[in-house]
Amino acid sequence: MGKLYQHDSPYTYFTSEELHLGEISLECSRPGAAAVALWATQKLLPLQKGGEFARILSRSRVAALALYEKLESDRRWLTAFEPELDIVIWMPRARSVSEASRLARRAFAEAAKQNLHLALATLPVEFFASNDPAIQRDAETVTCLRSVLMKPEHADWLEEIWRILTAIAAK
Repeated sequence: MGKLYQHDSPYTYFTSEELHLGEISLECSRPGAAAVALWATQKLLPLQKGGEFARILSRSRVAALALYEKLESDRRWLTAFEPELDIVIWMPRARSVSEASRLARRAFAEAAKQNLHLALATLPVEFFASNDPAIQRDAETVTCLRSVLMKPEHADWLEEIWRILTAIAAK
C-alpha cells in the first residue's frame, strides 16, 4: 500500500526513516472533509466579532507577531514575511543558502531536544532574498524553520520559546 499511496509535500516532515501513516494515507483529502471540519468548528466556536474563536485567533496572531518582531530584530535570523495569522517562517542567517538550510535542520533538531517542536519547510530562496542580498545563492530553495502559534497559550510561552531559539542561535 505504501508504494501506491506514498506522497511528499514541502510542509510535511517525518523524523523517522520508517514509512509513516501520514505519507501513505489520504487523511482529510476526501471531498467534504474541510467543509465538515469548518462546520464542526463553527458549531463549537461560532464566528462572532469579539467571540471566543475571534479571541483565540487574535491571541495567536499577537504571539506570532511578537515572535516575528524578535526574529526581525535579531541579526542571526532572516524572516520571510510578516505573519498574516499564526505562522512564522524564518531561517538562520548564513553566507550561503545551502549553509542556511544545514543550520535550519540543526536548529530543528536542537529545538526538539528542548521540547520546542518546530517544522521544516522548503521554500524558494526569493522569499528571503530581499532581506539579505549578500547571501550566496548556491541553491534555488532553502530549508527554513516554521512555527505555528495556534494556541492562545503560545503568547504566554513566547519568552521560553525565544530563550530556546536564542540558545540555539548562540551554538
